[in-house]
Amino acid sequence: MKTSTLELRKVLFFLGCIVQFSLFASCKKSAVTYLDINADSAVVDSGPLVYKNTSYNPGDTIYGYNNYIKLVVGDRDCPLLLGVPHDGISAGSPVIPETGTTGRDLNTKLLATSISNSFKTQTSKQPWIIINEIGRKRVDPNTYPSDVSQRYTDTNAVNTYNSYHELLQLARATIAASSAGVKGALFLDIHGHAHQYVSGHTEPYTSMTTGNSIQSAFIDQTEVGYGLSNYSLEQSDTYLDGLADSASIHNLTVLHPNTPFSAMIRGSYSFGGLLEAQNIHAVPGSVMQVLDRNVTLFGTTSRGLPERRPYFNGGYCTRKYGTIVKGSPTGFNDNIAAIQIETPGITVRNNPSIIAVSGPKIKRAIINYLNYWYSYSFANNL
Repeated sequence: MKTSTLELRKVLFFLGCIVQFSLFASCKKSAVTYLDINADSAVVDSGPLVYKNTSYNPGDTIYGYNNYIKLVVGDRDCPLLLGVPHDGISAGSPVIPETGTTGRDLNTKLLATSISNSFKTQTSKQPWIIINEIGRKRVDPNTYPSDVSQRYTDTNAVNTYNSYHELLQLARATIAASSAGVKGALFLDIHGHAHQYVSGHTEPYTSMTTGNSIQSAFIDQTEVGYGLSNYSLEQSDTYLDGLADSASIHNLTVLHPNTPFSAMIRGSYSFGGLLEAQNIHAVPGSVMQVLDRNVTLFGTTSRGLPERRPYFNGGYCTRKYGTIVKGSPTGFNDNIAAIQIETPGITVRNNPSIIAVSGPKIKRAIINYLNYWYSYSFANNL
């Protein structure tokens, strides 16, 4: 009976993925064509991944449209999928026109690679990594589908956008159909921010490489996004406890019904809390539990009131590829949570030396998260 129940759960999770992807495609505008994945490749629990009649093993790279999109294939039972949507530098050939103004999330690809390598060394399991090599101003995978046909009139831009989501969906569906999807997995969407204090104000931070105290105008915080509004993260635990269905980690509330949702967002075992345990300042977490307001640090609003701490709450990919059930878009009915991290340069990703330290720290937070919430038993001593 135990084996048959497990197999039934796998089938149900996979069918959920197919239904969700169908809904995703049905919401598109006529100018956008979402590409189909090779669904059969996502239901086999062993052997190479077969995609478009080609076999891929863990560690191989699937190249999407014009080689602009890359998917590093992971082990089927690896419960970690990393997203790198904004570190591309290519303009494409022919050149894809710029339609956005926001710049590159510098070195997030290198950070994802460091996390992946550290995770594989620790667990012997290859994570999945989805990468966009085109500059963010030209193609942003975090664009909502309703905005795609207005923003991207260039065919190559549309095809690149489609390709990113096609391969991301392929990776997610494969994980969902495997034992990792049944037990649980994490999609971590990796970004970078350049938030600064107001009017050149500086605060000290501790160098990741030397341990020295350094003054900086940049805010040393990793922003952990679940799709919740900035307003909600100013509120009490009681208020936050009522928002579980609006979060990209909603599945955890189903797995842990006796744990207050607020503890999953700002408790010691929240992802932010686990980053803090590795000396990576995070918000929200167990230390910075709310988005505080401070005139000295952040300035004033147009009404002269204290301004709120800057914070990015999670974009389209986090909402779509997690388990949110309320709002638009909704996510998936399975055990793959999604979290966006907006990382600072000064202590996480400015250069390879910093990343050599921060990557393993984030890996340790990830493994502690998987072990605690999904009952894995990975070693975590590296």
